[in-house]
Amino acid sequence: MEPIKAFSNVVIGQFVLTQIPIKVYVNGRYLIITSTDDVQDPMIGFGMDEDGQMQRYDYRSIEHLLVASKVVDLDAYNSAMGAESSGGESPDEESEEEPTKEESIQMTEISKDVLKAKLDVIKQQEKELKDKEMALKKEPVTEEGLYQGEYTFGTGDIVKNVQSDCEHFGSIGVVKKTYTAEDGRTIIVYTVGNSGPTYKPGMALEKPMDQMEMYNG
Repeated sequence: MEPIKAFSNVVIGQFVLTQIPIKVYVNGRYLIITSTDDVQDPMIGFGMDEDGQMQRYDYRSIEHLLVASKVVDLDAYNSAMGAESSGGESPDEESEEEPTKEESIQMTEISKDVLKAKLDVIKQQEKELKDKEMALKKEPVTEEGLYQGEYTFGTGDIVKNVQSDCEHFGSIGVVKKTYTAEDGRTIIVYTVGNSGPTYKPGMALEKPMDQMEMYNG
């Protein structure tokens, strides 16, 4: 096998398929290879910088690779692959190169399918979490879990004070929690979001549930 003179997308792709973290050192900084999609193009590769931005680079400008925590330069790679610096390749050796590249392409396609499957699972998990979050927001939250009445307000609901003789009449806010007072009434604790003569945004108020209504804008 003849030694390589520069790293290529095939070489980098083989490392990526092992699922070992790999970075390329280009122009004085490391770029993270996130998947085989980053090295699909045979001329230009992509890598994620320290700010999370994807950057383009020429494979010929790679000084070395960082595989896990080990630096791999061209000499180290060629030595590991048993490359010989002198002499030409025999016809048999040339014939062995092509299947290796085809196998690499096939493995890349398999990796894409696995990645897609993983992304589908993540999306499904995110949907389930959002559904649970919505369900939790519709449940009343109490300090001691004593409230057993019919659900009216829950954490995150937007409510309005409609008691005309209350000093905070007209205040609108987001429900933080509910609890049951000693007299058995349900108390709504909400954070005010509008301004009035006796209230302002950010103020926390507590009012009996019968003074409050859902606010729909």
